[in-house]
Amino acid sequence: MSGLRAKVDMDAVVDRHGPAVYRFCRSLAFSREDAEDLFQDTFLKAAERPERLAGDPLRRLYSTALSLWRSRKRKIARRQRVAPTGPLPETPVSGGADPEERVLAREEAARVRELAAALPEKYRLPLTLYYSAEMKVNEIALTLSLPEGTVKRRLYTARKMVEKGLAEDE
Repeated sequence: MSGLRAKVDMDAVVDRHGPAVYRFCRSLAFSREDAEDLFQDTFLKAAERPERLAGDPLRRLYSTALSLWRSRKRKIARRQRVAPTGPLPETPVSGGADPEERVLAREEAARVRELAAALPEKYRLPLTLYYSAEMKVNEIALTLSLPEGTVKRRLYTARKMVEKGLAEDE
């Protein structure tokens, strides 16, 4: 079957799915530089075996990015034990003509990101895939190899945990 490989135009895949994959990488990495590295590595890995992109390339790209991110996270965790460091995430929020409203919205968005980032991984990943990658529950279930009911429950629990964190701030 080695001669029957599916032909995939990587340029077309990058053009079509690149923005969505970049947003997903950005939501995982919380840093523009790390997200760009993750994005490039995701497409490099996909280019090594383009036949795997036949069918549903976006789901495959999300899975690849997630796998690479988990590997990096483990590597960083090992390094953190030796020499702790940490990035300072800052993403501006647009909208609202009033500067005070923009500052409050930026602070609230930062707090939501902080609360979401502090969630255990089993809750954070479905939340990130649902809101940042705009995946449907069934797509998340396929990507994470979980039953749909489990994904729904984890999304519900994650939302409640973030709400609780926001309520404690008030």
